[in-house]
Amino acid sequence: MRLVILLSALTVFGLAGPASPLAQTQPAPTRPQVAVVVVTLDDVRQTQTRHGRGALDLLGDPRWGRFDWVDPRLTPDLFSSCENDGASGRLDYCIRFYLTRAELPADDPPTVVVVFDDYAPARPDGLEGEMRVTCYGRGVVPADPAAQDTWLWPTSGRMHGTRNWDRDVEALARCIAAATSETWTGLRQPDVN
Repeated sequence: MRLVILLSALTVFGLAGPASPLAQTQPAPTRPQVAVVVVTLDDVRQTQTRHGRGALDLLGDPRWGRFDWVDPRLTPDLFSSCENDGASGRLDYCIRFYLTRAELPADDPPTVVVVFDDYAPARPDGLEGEMRVTCYGRGVVPADPAAQDTWLWPTSGRMHGTRNWDRDVEALARCIAAATSETWTGLRQPDVN
């Protein structure tokens, strides 16, 4: 008799027995699939590249990441002629020129080019050693320019506490998410001399 009472109580409080019909009809949340191509500019340092790749690894972690990384159809070699262009110069034109011309199936997950650069834009509260990260989708212009041109601080991983590291991961996630929202609207025209 006590066993019947215990099982009844557990079922009422949702601790045993079948899940509610509402829980059975809701699919598990899925993370967006993204193909990421990392391009490192000539001046970027190894510590900066490791830091950026570490943040990408965390964002794609199967247990708690925000994205599901898929193998990109494009390789960094496609953008090799862009590697000596600074992020403040012709880089946007160069990356978008090749990315909008890449033959990618329409039903593929979004492809994003993530560029690591040594020199972050000067900020009044800037930290020494910041790096610049720029994310490009398949549009001819960025969907959210402020999110897609951001900075990371490679020293954040060595500091006590995680606030700066969390800020870096969040900034990179916003950068990629904004780039994935770009839609292909045509070719980036050769409008730069």
